[in-house]
Order: sequence, then structure tokens, then C-alpha cells
Amino acid sequence: MKKIMTLVIGISLLFPSGALFAKERQGAQLVITKTDGTVINGELIAVKQDSTLLLPVGSIDVSEIKIIKIVKGSNAGNGFILGLLAGGAAGAAIGAVSYSGNTNEIVGGRGLSAATGGIIGGLVGGLIGRGIGSSIYSYGETILIEGKSQEQIKAVLEKLRTQARFPDYQ
Repeated sequence: MKKIMTLVIGISLLFPSGALFAKERQGAQLVITKTDGTVINGELIAVKQDSTLLLPVGSIDVSEIKIIKIVKGSNAGNGFILGLLAGGAAGAAIGAVSYSGNTNEIVGGRGLSAATGGIIGGLVGGLIGRGIGSSIYSYGETILIEGKSQEQIKAVLEKLRTQARFPDYQ
């Protein structure tokens, strides 16, 4: 019974409460091109009637905005997983094919060689995939503001408001 309680307590220490990981809501990352050609990057904090509030830039009047790009983020996680799988498969195949010992071994042998190759190949592939994925940012949406009617601009601002850190700010 003591062993089971020790195991349960040990496992519970490995998985702390989700409240410890709670973070403040983040606004969408925007890349705004102004009508004068200036490009501004920042987090969308709030959307007002005629302007947007970006951190660290400040308030930007809608009449000065030509294009808004919403940044989806990096693909580091996807790159890591794909690299891990591809590297693991390739490493296991190389480990199994390159084994030159006794094929009748029960412990170790070709299986151990394939497992070792898979682990090493997976780690290397995962790191390479993460590096490639983190360098690739994707844009979720590009919105052209210049030339739109007031009603169309109002609809765009309402859509952006839902992605702001403080969506209810007026």
C-alpha cells in the first residue's frame, strides 16, 4: 500500500495544477503597412471606433492604414514533430540495416540497433525540424483597408476586435 501511495504522490508531482500555467490573454500579432509605406509590428491590444491600439507602438488611426496582416505564428511545433517522425523512421531503418552482429541474439541484436538508431535519428530530425519550422511564419489573413467603404472598414474593425487582448474595450 505504501508503494502505491508513493507512486501516486510521485506522479502527481510531475503534473502540477493547470492554474500554474495560466497566462493573460494575448492579442493577435499584426503587421500593419501604413499609407506612407511604413511597416509596423505589434500585438493588438484594443480596437477603438477609428483606431487600433498596438503594443508597443500605440494608437494608429484607421485612415493611415493600407494593409493589415494577421500573423498566425511559427511552425516550430509542427516542424519538431515531423522531423522527429522522419528522423526516427530513417534512423531505425539505418540502424536495422547496418547491424552486422549475430542475428540469433534474443536480447539486443538488430532490434536494439534499430531502436538506438531510431532514438538518435528522431532527436536529430526533431531538432532540425524545429529549427526549420521556427523560421517559417505564416500569415492567417491579409486585409486591404485602403479603398474600402466606411461600412466595410467597420466590419473589419469588428472582426479585429475579437482578436484583441481586450475585446470589450471601447
